[in-house]
Amino acid sequence: MTKRRIRIMINIILILLFVSCNNYQLSYKSIKSGFLYDDGIYTIPGKDRNILIKELKDGSKIFAIRNSKNKILFQQSLNETFSAYHYWVLYVDKNADIWYYNSDYFSSQAVLFNKETQQYEMKDLCRNKIQLPLEFKKEIESKGSKICTF
Repeated sequence: MTKRRIRIMINIILILLFVSCNNYQLSYKSIKSGFLYDDGIYTIPGKDRNILIKELKDGSKIFAIRNSKNKILFQQSLNETFSAYHYWVLYVDKNADIWYYNSDYFSSQAVLFNKETQQYEMKDLCRNKIQLPLEFKKEIESKGSKICTF
């Protein structure tokens, strides 16, 4: 074999290796309401939205809400991602609103869809005194945590 052929073969092998390592596919799941913990794309029946949960290179997780064309309507801040080393919970209700608690940042938020503006708005659960979904509240309290006292 000539040096040129060897270089071509090495380049082909490297390209195939690169493509196969980046072929990470998120699975699609359907959810009406409930807790989300695993990476994936969660479609919500009857809504033109989905929730994406993805693990970042450092092992933390982030979520986003997207429309049916995968345009991001809301994305969690990169400064407050979920960590495997701390307690966090992410809950979606039947209206496709998101509720989450992150003990790492003492953050308890609701991401609510505003029908008038057609946009998602993040609300602090304590400052805004928002009534929590019962399942979400029970889950947090079962771990010995409390979100707000009101």
